[in-house]
Amino acid sequence: MVSVLIPTYNRPQLLLRALRSLQLQLYSDWEAVVVDDGDGSGILAAHGLRDPRILAVRNAGRGQVEARNTGLAQASGQIIALLDDDDWWLDPTHLHRVVRALKAQAGLVYRGGYLVLERDGLELERIPFDFSASPQSLQRDNHLLASGTAYPRFLHDALGPFDPEMADYWDWDWYLRVTGAGYPLIQLPGRGVAVSMHGGNMSYAARLEERQKNLDKLSSKHGLSGITLKDHRVIAGAA
Repeated sequence: MVSVLIPTYNRPQLLLRALRSLQLQLYSDWEAVVVDDGDGSGILAAHGLRDPRILAVRNAGRGQVEARNTGLAQASGQIIALLDDDDWWLDPTHLHRVVRALKAQAGLVYRGGYLVLERDGLELERIPFDFSASPQSLQRDNHLLASGTAYPRFLHDALGPFDPEMADYWDWDWYLRVTGAGYPLIQLPGRGVAVSMHGGNMSYAARLEERQKNLDKLSSKHGLSGITLKDHRVIAGAA
């Protein structure tokens, strides 16, 4: 079974889009662990779908990283897949591809997709984001979309939970920990992930100082050098 971890914060309509893309998967042996880090509207939205595969709980901690760790503690699948509440899967065979790849080899599966610019519920643009990553390239940039990644659950048994100290860069930290332990990166073909860029998550410029401090923490932890502050839109534009 695949456990899909979905943290959410006060945007039930976007959460429903993510969950419906999961319900459209042709691979049906999954569970969604929705972790509400806000006002509880995510729990109500998840329960409203009346799908027994969807579990919704309150965050046992505070913030997005603790929410993922809460979901991890609740998960019962042998495979962990990540999906943010405002993202969705475009390909109904996505989980089939994940499971097939991980049956062949234990590692970190990742897949490309699109950065989708949205405003007031309308899609304005799709920017391709599809890179081949390596342990070496991850020392320079994060070329992975978190909502396109999956891996065996036992990696957390070996390496521990997500690190809340990494804040904005919890995902990059996790990839570096996995590859640093010798596990391979496994790229799936095609662009199967949609990552929403909207008013609620485009406050990047307003948090530059905070993000820089978090990036410095990541660099210090992993011995990275020459890393500059950028987001996925900048990385996509530089390709």
